[in-house]
Amino acid sequence: MEASTSLWKNASFLKLWLAQLTANIGDQCYSFALLWYLLQATKSGTALSLLAIPEMVAGLLFYLIGGVLADRYNPKLLMVGADLARIIVVITVGIMALLGIEQFSFFLAAQFLLGLFSSLFQPSRTVALKAIVPLEQLGKANAISDTTFRTVRILAPMTIGLLAASVPLSTLFFVNAASYLVSVFFLYAIRSSLHNRSESAASKMTPKQYVNDIALGLGEIKRNKLLFLVLLFSNLGFIVWVICYNVGFPFLAERIEQGNGSTLAILIGFYGIGNLLGSLYMARAYYTRHLFVILIGWSFQAAGFLLLTIGSTSHWIAFLAAAIAGVGGPFSGIPTVTAIQLKATNENTGKVFAINMLLFTFFGMLSSILGAIWLGKLPVEQLFLISGLFLALICFIGFVMERRTHHLIDQEHQSHSA
Repeated sequence: MEASTSLWKNASFLKLWLAQLTANIGDQCYSFALLWYLLQATKSGTALSLLAIPEMVAGLLFYLIGGVLADRYNPKLLMVGADLARIIVVITVGIMALLGIEQFSFFLAAQFLLGLFSSLFQPSRTVALKAIVPLEQLGKANAISDTTFRTVRILAPMTIGLLAASVPLSTLFFVNAASYLVSVFFLYAIRSSLHNRSESAASKMTPKQYVNDIALGLGEIKRNKLLFLVLLFSNLGFIVWVICYNVGFPFLAERIEQGNGSTLAILIGFYGIGNLLGSLYMARAYYTRHLFVILIGWSFQAAGFLLLTIGSTSHWIAFLAAAIAGVGGPFSGIPTVTAIQLKATNENTGKVFAINMLLFTFFGMLSSILGAIWLGKLPVEQLFLISGLFLALICFIGFVMERRTHHLIDQEHQSHSA
């Protein structure tokens, strides 16, 4: 309890948290407005499904660059710069909506730019959090950030829906721009020194230097087997998670007796409640075996997916299974970021985080491709069964490898002590 209180008394952490809170609320406004505007403009579900692709492509292209910059330069200034750039993008989108422009390619370009600036922002935020929070409190700090994001995602749509009914839809884009401006204010107000202590931080960057820096990050992962396993097993599950969430949930809602759009909303809502419960637990949990907790998280997901195989026979079984699966999300995500911050050196934290995000994006895109291949070819119950068994298998393999790795680490510590 004292650790939690002292964390909230950390002025720099509080400002970083407030920046995240306001930006997250604004992002929900943007997502709601964009989806609703384009739905009215295109009347195409296919078009809406394409919106995520430009962001993924931007992540694949720029996450490593963002990681290199976060390790070399002041992450506070990089975050401020990224937010200022996002303000310009969302204002432009708001003006397009205000003028009634419906050219879909313009909105795809905006999504790409937002993905680009997010790829620069996220590694910097990870590095900044490591700089302003004591190492023993990083797990709690990441859990608080995760809880904030998930709470906003659950509560904001209701308020946004009421706001959208009373103001022009384009107003929500400008609300997002204002939220980024508030975020900039809080970020710039952080007084802690976030300058990178690397002697090479001030050197001029060249393409060759970028390649060398990325090689340093890869080399650190290669040398640290436990860190490698954390990155691998925290992302492997996304091979099936994305298809289950984006394809399996809608099809299951349709299969449930008298299912409709409200059934899908409730199903996703229960998943979100599970997410929130998992985050709240992680905010109070103390752990040192990060990979073990990550595998516990995927085990929850596996149990939930397997239970969803019989979800079409009963609403409540489906809703309970979705909540169980949702609990696993924070168990997998929070320890991953914490492990990167604790186990990577200060010079490579941003790069290792960027590599983790690249893996996430790659497996997410692979899952989307598998979803396109699967769509309509197998009953949804088989999708959840195969996915649940796949997650159970990687958890079993992961637990075996985690135990062996920690046994070797303990032996090394004992030998050094002797």
